[in-house]
Amino acid sequence: MSIQAKQNMNVLSANMHNASIQTAIEQLISNQSLSYTQSKALFDEIMQGNMSDIELSALLIALKSKGEISDEIAGAAASMRENALAFNTTSNQLADCCGTGGDGSNTINISTTAAIVAAAAGINMVKHGNRSVSSNSGSADLLKALGINIEMTPAQAANCLEQTGFTFLFAPQYHPGVRHAMGVRTTLKTRTIFNILGPLVNPAAPEVQLLGVYDPNLCLPMAQTLRTLGTKRAMIVHGSGTDEIALHGPTTVVELNNGNINEYTLNPSDFDLANYSLEQLTGEGPQYNANVSLAILQGKGNEAHNAAIIVNVAALLYLSGKAQSLKDGAQQVHTLLSSGQAMNTLNAIIEVSNG
Repeated sequence: MSIQAKQNMNVLSANMHNASIQTAIEQLISNQSLSYTQSKALFDEIMQGNMSDIELSALLIALKSKGEISDEIAGAAASMRENALAFNTTSNQLADCCGTGGDGSNTINISTTAAIVAAAAGINMVKHGNRSVSSNSGSADLLKALGINIEMTPAQAANCLEQTGFTFLFAPQYHPGVRHAMGVRTTLKTRTIFNILGPLVNPAAPEVQLLGVYDPNLCLPMAQTLRTLGTKRAMIVHGSGTDEIALHGPTTVVELNNGNINEYTLNPSDFDLANYSLEQLTGEGPQYNANVSLAILQGKGNEAHNAAIIVNVAALLYLSGKAQSLKDGAQQVHTLLSSGQAMNTLNAIIEVSNG
């Protein structure tokens, strides 16, 4: 092929690229949603660095203004998973528990501590997370403060999971394409679809997921998104203003059970627990939160802190088929915490992750 022919093809390709982005933006401005396929193709362009900042800004704001639907979220998440660094393991029925953040509550690191306890309870936990964005201490900050290596290679991370039942996948390491959107996200200073993608793009593609959202209106679309992505069992929760199962009030739940979606409300009494105020769960920086987590794992946590872990791990046991009910799961976790056995799991994770 001649140089001129190659140049003509490149120009044609660029024109088609620009036209597809322009079409998508016009479609969104007209209040018409994108298909899963359209969304995935657009996010492939973003992840591969093929979209200009102006195009990306227009796309993100148009999506936000219309309101993202599950097909758009699922297409974006599928693209990010496909463009991520691969994670392979021989362990099965993988699970994750995390939240979108952004609820402004600044609690202790509940889901991260719960993931370690869940591993001690026999669940294969693949925690996918990052440093703090909207809180005092993100999952990576806590794990680092506990002495866990947060920047394991995929092979090291797989070995850690297979040896201990827990591993951590550091999001920036697995999603290099996200850097192409960082400038625009920083400049926009507003929530976009990226703020809800984090919990959906675990490279391990967990079958089981407990996912907290900052807005109750996200519960159903996030459940539909996980169904599209192939998740088998999940609970999407919003607890009285927080992206957690609440101890201070009711929790909105949308449960995914092998393709079926059900909505209901949970209260602490459904776990045989008392109510606790949100103030009793207030966290601080990584070292304070690490000390709280250590106390919980050693069986020395206070009642409110223990209860926060119990509801999360009970939900994971229920979703994983290791508990008949939430109350059964809660009793299992209570016994586990009292034994201090979870501390053995943490020590194993520290040793293997740094090996």
